[in-house]
Amino acid sequence: MNLCFSTLGCTERPLEDIISLAEHYSIKNLELRGVSGSTDISVIPEFSDGNIRKTNELFSCTGIKPVVLGTSCSFHSKKRLDASLDEGRRSILLAEKLGIPYIRVFGNKFGDDREAATRRVINGIGELCDYAEGTGVSVLLEVHGDFCNEAALAPVMLGLDGKENFGVIWDIAHSHADYGSDFVRFYDFIVPYVRHVHLKDYDSASGKLVLPGKGDIPIVPIVEMLLDGGYKGCFSLEWERLWHPELVPLEDALDCMLNLLKEAGLV
Repeated sequence: MNLCFSTLGCTERPLEDIISLAEHYSIKNLELRGVSGSTDISVIPEFSDGNIRKTNELFSCTGIKPVVLGTSCSFHSKKRLDASLDEGRRSILLAEKLGIPYIRVFGNKFGDDREAATRRVINGIGELCDYAEGTGVSVLLEVHGDFCNEAALAPVMLGLDGKENFGVIWDIAHSHADYGSDFVRFYDFIVPYVRHVHLKDYDSASGKLVLPGKGDIPIVPIVEMLLDGGYKGCFSLEWERLWHPELVPLEDALDCMLNLLKEAGLV
């Protein structure tokens, strides 16, 4: 299986240190969401025009592959639409320069008008897919916020039908709130669109994120189901330490994830 982790768990570190961490754990893929103290791609030094060549050489010589560029783009809000489209376009151009196949975007919230918010999500993502045509970059909608079940996602899938560079990131924690142990039903719906998977765990009693294997989410059965179904993409630990600084260091979460998968005979 293809393992990955998001830099959301170590955004304060420079890229060289993050790559060294990936090498230490023999993880060959990275999801870039914050480097050198910022999540703003316009100020991250490793992503500047003057440093792109050096950054590409660093990835090339270590064999570590960046597979997703995370963005803050969300299309539910009319007020944020133009800013999200601008960030999305800049992210597509950066992803093309770094050979990253996917950027991550959100639908997020319905607000007061579910139908209008859904239309904005479809139109916003569709516009980015068109912009990315010919770049080798696809736009992935994360299962997140209100867009985390069949009823919310089905109109988006229908509206974006025919966009070959559209797909989905399945965040198993966000769908868990609606499906729980009945995850097979959501899998059957979402699997044709899944290009990337976020692994994390959640304790319903406390309402908190916990180390992989310590919560309620059936991580191993979901991973096994995806692999048995032929999924070839990455399984990425998204340890949200930037948003939840009380969490233990990323290394502890990586240890738990790898131990969980090893005990299941998956790695």
